[in-house]
Amino acid sequence: MPITLADLQIEEADHRKFDITPFDCADSDLNEFLKIDCPRYRDQRLSQTRIALYRGRVVGFVTILADSISLRDEERKWLIQKNIKVQQVPALKVGRLGVEKNFHGQGIGKALMQYSVAVAFRMNSELGVGCRFVTVDAYANSIPFYERLGFTRSQHKAYKNRKHPNMYYDIVSGPPIG
Repeated sequence: MPITLADLQIEEADHRKFDITPFDCADSDLNEFLKIDCPRYRDQRLSQTRIALYRGRVVGFVTILADSISLRDEERKWLIQKNIKVQQVPALKVGRLGVEKNFHGQGIGKALMQYSVAVAFRMNSELGVGCRFVTVDAYANSIPFYERLGFTRSQHKAYKNRKHPNMYYDIVSGPPIG
């Protein structure tokens, strides 16, 4: 049975409150970010990291930050049709996402993306901050995961030929993540 967002407790990645040291998502860069870098990024207001707890154990994390995305004319027809002229569309970026290696394939990554989309919705409705997309710069092996969730690869020239392709999810017209 998959683990859902309702099964998880989402908390600030507070190293004083939670033991993060045993966490291992099988990616040394992501592990190092969670264990060492995320408090510094938080303190400098560069990003916020949330951990996912399942039965008291840290099983995943997501780092979110402000973003904007450039779209080709074909990708922003819905704006052009409404005579809205913007080059950068506001977004929430998922800068890092990691799932404990013993919990891969159990739904935690999807649940953390559902959480991220919910944050983007709350930015609009509760905080009055415009946000149309959730974006990621995907690792090559993660592209199929994001595509299954409804993310699209950006075709804008600014994102072409990047090591980690930019992908976006439209929180208004994208398919439900679930």
